[in-house]
Amino acid sequence: MATGAQRLSRVGMALILVLALGCAQTQEFGPKTRCVLPDQVSTAALVAHVNQNVARVQSWRTLNAEISSPDLPFRVAASVAVEAPRNFRMVVRSPLGPEVDVGSNLEHYWFWSRQDESKRIYLASHDPESAASQPNGMPFQPEWIMEAMGVIALDPARLQEVARDPQARTVTLSEERLSPQGEPVRKLTVVDLCHGLVREHALVDSRGNLIARAQLLDPVRDKASGGIIPSRVHMVWPQARLDMTMALRSVEVNTAISRSTFTMQQYKGCEVFQVGGEQALPTGALGSASGP
Repeated sequence: MATGAQRLSRVGMALILVLALGCAQTQEFGPKTRCVLPDQVSTAALVAHVNQNVARVQSWRTLNAEISSPDLPFRVAASVAVEAPRNFRMVVRSPLGPEVDVGSNLEHYWFWSRQDESKRIYLASHDPESAASQPNGMPFQPEWIMEAMGVIALDPARLQEVARDPQARTVTLSEERLSPQGEPVRKLTVVDLCHGLVREHALVDSRGNLIARAQLLDPVRDKASGGIIPSRVHMVWPQARLDMTMALRSVEVNTAISRSTFTMQQYKGCEVFQVGGEQALPTGALGSASGP
């Protein structure tokens, strides 16, 4: 049976797959509100509408995320920052201090967990040749994260409509991809046909088995940017036996974020482990153990 610490570590790892942000839902996007898209909207027009919203939100951050799970006896705090195209940082905290630190910048991405007995900060390169040699154990892929966080546009040339449900007012878009290890995966994106909002992101393997799913819930409109953002995310990650919900509050959209936020931090007693046999980072490339 997993301990509380192990469950907390699984929560942190699941959060790096996909996240969302926001406050409480408004009536603007309720089930009885007027649709902004025509009944028979084309796939191309739907994707264009989604991308218009993406263009309004190029960065965001919050210091006030709250995570709950049936597997945890208490709620967990987190801070998150994201900036297109590759800058990302999330730190999960408990009363004991930082528990999980994951992030990405233009050159590298990393993962650290207090509960990892190896005492390593795992560091990987965005370079495709280096990524091909990385083991499956690296717990996230930055490309998927940035898309799920709503700061990267959908590519209409790579998408195919595979299902349309007029009753549920949703359409499912599919995209064939390769993992960094060269394994075929499929990304599924469920979009609301009424308001043109992404409702769900999912990843499945070549056999159709679910890798991860995130339902983006309770959308709100940011007053300054006009961008629409979800306020809750329900995350399911079968391999980690995880089912959790995260709410984010006091979100700042398109705010200036310090470059140091997206610098990998050093933690006492932990070594940097270069995944894929990369050259070690110079000492000056490491920051202090802080968060977004």
